[in-house]
Parts: sequence; C-alpha cells; structure tokens
Amino acid sequence: MTSVLSSSWRMAVALLAPCLLGGCVLFEQPPAPLACDPALVGRWIPLPNSPQDRIPLGKDDHADVDSACRVRLYDAARTDAPQFDALGFELDGQHYLALGFKELEGLFGTGKAAAPPIPKGMPASAVTLLKYRIHDDTLQIAMLDTVDIMQRVQQGSLKAREADASTYLFEGRPEQLRKLLQSEPTLFDAFDGRDKTLRMRRAKDGKRP
Repeated sequence: MTSVLSSSWRMAVALLAPCLLGGCVLFEQPPAPLACDPALVGRWIPLPNSPQDRIPLGKDDHADVDSACRVRLYDAARTDAPQFDALGFELDGQHYLALGFKELEGLFGTGKAAAPPIPKGMPASAVTLLKYRIHDDTLQIAMLDTVDIMQRVQQGSLKAREADASTYLFEGRPEQLRKLLQSEPTLFDAFDGRDKTLRMRRAKDGKRP
C-alpha cells in the first residue's frame, strides 16, 4: 500500500495505515456531529523545519481543502490526487477530525471504487481521531498516542475493548466518548512536543474563510 503514496504524506500514512489493516485505536462512533471547519479551507504546504522534513518532500507537494472540507493531496511526481473528507467537531475549544474507513481509504489513494472492508470486530461507524489547531496560518495535527493508550489499557488504567492484539476500540454513546476526551487530554501527542505532530502552513494564495 505505501508504494502508491506521496512521500510528503508518509508520516501520516505510517501512523494511520494500521487502521485499514486492523491495528490502531478507534472510537465506536464520532463523539459529536461532524461538520466542515471553514478555517481549514485553503492550500496547505509542509512547514520547513518540521519533523516530517526528515522525509523527502517535493517542493510542489500540497494539500487543497475546498469549501466542503474535501481534501486533495497533490504530488508533482504523481498524476492522481488522493482525496478524502476532513470533517470534525469542536469540544471545549479543542478541534478534532474524525476519519472513518472510507476516509482512510481515500487518504491512502488506493483508487478503490468499492467501500473498504471493515476490520473484524469493528462497527462500520468506527472512526479514528486527529487533534488539530491553527495559529498564525500554521496547521498542526496531533495523532493519538497509540503506544501509551495500548499500555494503559493492558495495565487497566484505561478502558477500551481489545478487538485483536493491536486494535483497541473506545466504546460508548457520543456523550460518553466526549467525556473520555475531556478527561483524557493525553490520549493525543502534544502539539510542538513530539516528532509525530504534523505541521503545515497556509499558502500565501490559499483561500481563507
């Protein structure tokens, strides 16, 4: 799967690809109704001196987000453009994106027309979450800290259903999942603090809400 992906997005793919293969942290359903955040609209370019600079980046690689939060990823070395819907929600001033199996399939740009298979033991409504913030036209995206979550579940300090040896599911109604996010802010990597935080800047000609 990774052979078809743009080098610009290898870090995100490496962290999210296991969700299509049955190995990641998921929520039973979106914790809140999903909507398009107008602040995401525009063209985004990988930020210099950010952790993903350790991965080769093409100078013309970018992500375009339209007014419906449809994301298209462009790589000068490719003729196709992987695309997916980046819908999310706000909770206590924090912003989240929710990616279901359809969105993950689109992110990876496999080109499959059929709906992606649902991993065994997973509800079709399951999503993985990304946490993001935008400040001074800089977008930061923090991933779930899957290693810490899995360790805490195994130790009994955090409750989640183990669907298999490498997939955990937070179960509950939306209000229960919101309470989980409110009480456990360290489920996600810290902004500015870990190599897994992706950073991009808005292009000068990018659209603004």
